[in-house]
Amino acid sequence: MKCNWYKLDNVGTFYACLTNKKIPAVFRFTASLTEPVDEKILLEALKKTVSLLPNINVYLKAGFFWYYLEEAQDELEVLEENGKVCARVYSPKSPKLFRVTYYKNRINLELSHVLSDGRGTLEILKILVNNYLVLKYNLDIKVNETDSSLDEKIEDSFDKYYSKNKSPNVNNKNIYKYKKIKLTNNRINFYEVHTSTKKVLELAHKHNATVTSYLLGVLIYCIKEEMKTRELSKNIKIDIPVDLRTIYKSSTLKNFFTLANIVYKVPSKNTSVEDIIKYVKNYLKENLIEEKLAPRINKMESFEKLMAARLLPLLIKEIGINVIDNFTKRLNTTVLSNLGPISFPKKCENYIESISCLTSTEGFQFTVISYKDDFCIGISSRYYHNNIVKNFIRYLKSQDLDILVNTNEV
Repeated sequence: MKCNWYKLDNVGTFYACLTNKKIPAVFRFTASLTEPVDEKILLEALKKTVSLLPNINVYLKAGFFWYYLEEAQDELEVLEENGKVCARVYSPKSPKLFRVTYYKNRINLELSHVLSDGRGTLEILKILVNNYLVLKYNLDIKVNETDSSLDEKIEDSFDKYYSKNKSPNVNNKNIYKYKKIKLTNNRINFYEVHTSTKKVLELAHKHNATVTSYLLGVLIYCIKEEMKTRELSKNIKIDIPVDLRTIYKSSTLKNFFTLANIVYKVPSKNTSVEDIIKYVKNYLKENLIEEKLAPRINKMESFEKLMAARLLPLLIKEIGINVIDNFTKRLNTTVLSNLGPISFPKKCENYIESISCLTSTEGFQFTVISYKDDFCIGISSRYYHNNIVKNFIRYLKSQDLDILVNTNEV
């Protein structure tokens, strides 16, 4: 039987070379429903989703020069959750790049960064959940009618919008790193922090800031509180993934993002959160614009475009990319990704309580998403002592936010 195959985008290629790392990049999106999940219906919903998006049901295969994706031939399955959160989804013996699990009223989609970024994975979850609700409650919604074709969904938008313009320089010097004891056996602490979307918006507006600016300011303040006086000479650098679909006319479900960042040097231990938020707000206003973000595509795409890199055997590329990854992960303090508010068809909304997102990490990382009045901050941490995370949650509580924290046991 002839199998379809798909080319990886450049970010997918990068992460494919890292799939053997102890902590490969995995997203976990969860939809919490109002009723327990029916396994049989969820499986049917997954089948419908894959029929619409066959490019996610693939094996990762290694060629001589590059990895590629091959259409999977085995049966789809959904399982009751019994493993670790954001656990490895790929192995040579099990080369698929996603899994669907459930637990009580929660549907979990875990997907490798090889296939997609956060926004793309979220769109896949939305299609899966919509299919499930249509099947379970016989809703009159045409889930499979979308504004984009399959070709548009599997487009390599990095390649489409690449130009040879010079990529921007980034301040990667003297970066503050949180140096605490890490958990053993590649374990990760996960926190789902739930609060009111309306109240978070009110707090951000109180500072005349966006939600992203407000949260970044609070996070920098909480990091500053943990820094020793002698460490104030270092720069706090937070990477901010930016969805490029909002800038270009792209509906791809492959990776299509760039990393913006904010670099902040704390003036003194007495610097207020208000001053930090003001700085962040002005910085993002000047830098999160198309003219500043567009050149960053070139940095993401340039490695694959190098003729020398194309001609290197895959084994040599893997060694080189792992060296690059080990170097670049030292060049930030943390990551904060705001996926923003999301919505579902009106007929589905009454059956969905909340949406959350977590991701694997080799340090600590924050992912923000909101659904109606449920505002969720997913936090991942490799550390035993999560003082920055505690500072962050305590600060939010001090602003009269009602906070609910779900966490795993490690």
